[in-house]
Amino acid sequence: MSVLLETRNVTKIYRPGTRMEVRALDDVSLSVASRSSVAFTGPSGSGKTTLLALLGAMERPSHGQIFFQGRDLRSDSDAELTRIRRKMGFVFQDFALIPSLAVWENITYPLIPRGMSGGERRKLAQSLLDELGLPEKIDKRPHELSGGEQQRVSIARALAGRPEVILADEPTSNLDDAAAVELIAVLKKTHTAGTTLILSSHDPRVLAIAETVYRLKSGRLVATDR
Repeated sequence: MSVLLETRNVTKIYRPGTRMEVRALDDVSLSVASRSSVAFTGPSGSGKTTLLALLGAMERPSHGQIFFQGRDLRSDSDAELTRIRRKMGFVFQDFALIPSLAVWENITYPLIPRGMSGGERRKLAQSLLDELGLPEKIDKRPHELSGGEQQRVSIARALAGRPEVILADEPTSNLDDAAAVELIAVLKKTHTAGTTLILSSHDPRVLAIAETVYRLKSGRLVATDR
């Protein structure tokens, strides 16, 4: 399989040169193959979320290189990184839904820059909601949904752009057991369909669906399982 994402000696430092300096990642090198599933685990503050943000082109490293499909992202402009992110889907542990928007609008607003009409976006949202077991929720607002339903809406948003990779940060952390089981089933189905998964989690059920598990401690890659 080809390499989709790669880091080479990546370090991320926040507030460098001050008394509040934090070395969130320290000399991390790894590669993620296309269509694979990988997970990062480790204690809170170990660098999992920072690594996901860097792999997702949401932040830039302080040192080192990040490659997406063989492209070195170091010299890319913010606009170019935005175009790269359109090939990715993101699932956040706090759902990150916009309270004022209906479910279908939350799912498809990232597609507006692509020129899709409102009718096309609504039709796509309905298709995704049907697949995820929420067909009647299309016009609801986020506050009218349970936590599990909100997370499924965030999955639908991640899938709407037909991404090559989904990055999910602690996707089950705010869910009850039943909702977590449903979400894991959706992630497994998504991976089986050919989407690369990159996950961050403490949940052994989430880690179990990853082909490779990386362990982080104090910003360093300390072990690899499976």
